[in-house]
Amino acid sequence: MKGICGDAKQQVNNCMLLDDSEASTEYGHGIGNGNVHQGSRSLRARQVCSLAIRNTSSYDTMERPFRPDNLRGGWSKTADFYFASCTYAFSTMVFSDAPVWAVIQIGWRNYLIAYLLSVFIFSLPIFLIQTFLGQFSTSGAISAFRVSPIFKGIGYSIFLLNLGTLTYYSVNAAVPLIYAVNSMYDIMPWKSCNNTWNTPECSTHDSYDEESDYQKPHTTVEFFHSMISSIKEDAGAWTLSWSMVLAIMVIWPIVLALLLRKVSLIGKWMRCACVLMFGLFVATFVYMVMHEPEEYQRLIEYQHPSIFKLDVFRSAVGVAILQASLVLGPSWGSIITLGSYNSFRSDAERLSVWVCVTHVLVSVVGLVCSLVANDYFELHVVMFHADKLHPLQFVYLVYSYLFGSFATLPRLWSFLFFAVIFLAEMCALIIQMMSVLTAIFDEFEQLRPKKKPITILLVLCLMATSVYFCTQMGFRQAGAFSYMTVFTQMIISGVLILMATWIYGRKRFQCDLQFMLGKTISNLKIFCIRCVVPFFVALGLWETFYMLTQNGGEEYQMWISQTVIYLIALGYMFFKLSQTNGTWRQRMKQCFAPHDWHPVSADNRHFYEEIMGNSEMLVIDNGNAA
Repeated sequence: MKGICGDAKQQVNNCMLLDDSEASTEYGHGIGNGNVHQGSRSLRARQVCSLAIRNTSSYDTMERPFRPDNLRGGWSKTADFYFASCTYAFSTMVFSDAPVWAVIQIGWRNYLIAYLLSVFIFSLPIFLIQTFLGQFSTSGAISAFRVSPIFKGIGYSIFLLNLGTLTYYSVNAAVPLIYAVNSMYDIMPWKSCNNTWNTPECSTHDSYDEESDYQKPHTTVEFFHSMISSIKEDAGAWTLSWSMVLAIMVIWPIVLALLLRKVSLIGKWMRCACVLMFGLFVATFVYMVMHEPEEYQRLIEYQHPSIFKLDVFRSAVGVAILQASLVLGPSWGSIITLGSYNSFRSDAERLSVWVCVTHVLVSVVGLVCSLVANDYFELHVVMFHADKLHPLQFVYLVYSYLFGSFATLPRLWSFLFFAVIFLAEMCALIIQMMSVLTAIFDEFEQLRPKKKPITILLVLCLMATSVYFCTQMGFRQAGAFSYMTVFTQMIISGVLILMATWIYGRKRFQCDLQFMLGKTISNLKIFCIRCVVPFFVALGLWETFYMLTQNGGEEYQMWISQTVIYLIALGYMFFKLSQTNGTWRQRMKQCFAPHDWHPVSADNRHFYEEIMGNSEMLVIDNGNAA
């Protein structure tokens, strides 16, 4: 511990000291050459003081002191954070048609350049900032905004955003579960027209007339329409898909059983699930290469753009940015939650890089698989006669048909692939629930003794509301809600950069990060986070808004719900200012200044206060002055 703290102290001291030339300039008048060293010490003292006075007390802000939850637990191994974050790499969106369309339009080279730049210049910095907020403060997505209390309303907005996402996200886990279960039948139902839901015109064709504008509905399409999206004869907007309802009733009890366990056990479960997903995915990919070598050879045709148009190129680049945002998970703040269970000295920078590299590898391999599956489906079935009812419909049509066409063990490979997606979506569902529950119990101390009943009640309520998205109308809206959620995440990411690197301050952010990691963070990295990342955020907002208008953006319920979230964040800012003492200028300073911002561990906190020189400005437990 002493060695680690010594390294951290050295890094923070280096961060605080100004250049020698600046020191000589400021203190060279009237002190003589013999007092230069004394001037440097005075300069360091002033530098520490300038950082210290930015912290505020409970008396200034009229806010209760933060008391950490000492029973919240943590990961049993540092690797648990890595594996939990990597479960997002196998989500349904990785295998969607959006990156397939982008590659076809602008070619492999252009797409990969845009995707890699987006991951390492946008997703990686945002991932690192979120991990820093959670790991440094050991807090969820609400309490972590102690770094700048006026933005805590965003924490409450994130809480509502995650709750809204949870109402429909179980559908993303229900669909692959249905396909995995149906893969175990002797004859997979999407390969036959002898089912009760098939229409008289159902077809199992494996070729078609390219000159004809009409194609008979394929059994693969009819299975999805009938069993998943409730489109059948005499069906209305409120018609339920009972297979979806049954799947949801199976999923939520499993989620509840895990949430009632310790965080260390949840981490072990996700570690095992992620390793299993890696193994099954690699095995499936290798077999696909062996089964369809001709289709993989056709990938060479996608090296160059099909038709170069500026608006198409811009949209394809936007898709690359959206795919890169999958590193951050399906809901905002989940990385803060996962990071809050790290040990304080975990190397968050190294973990963030490895998570992003893993996402890149899995996403590129997944994109190759999707291109092969798309070409195979277009060659034998054709996509244009399948109305797009959900953004993720592509995944289940093309992959179910491809695996059903395998000559050897088609049921096994179909089951393994959809089991991978099911496990990924289950992990995402659990992490989102952890984000909500952690935010509640970290912020509201009085609710901590009631963790179990609150968890059970919340799961039951979400399970009930999820039934709406099993209807024909709800299933259609779920896809548009996912785009709206990404749009909101982009906005919050922009605010996060503003808060952490501009309002909290570049130097203070850099010092805290170095204190936590015990190593130097270069000025170039901080500059990129402050000035380059916002460009990708703006570009992502542009593309997300366009995709939103093209995928159900006319649904007024979505715009109303998102407007409410923004109003809550703004309303909290005005409320915070009204509850603070002093003039408006003083109130602004107090609300933007960090409050109780320090490590939770007593040893780390004491050493942090000693280095930063701000013990007198931090609030001690029980509300007593320092």
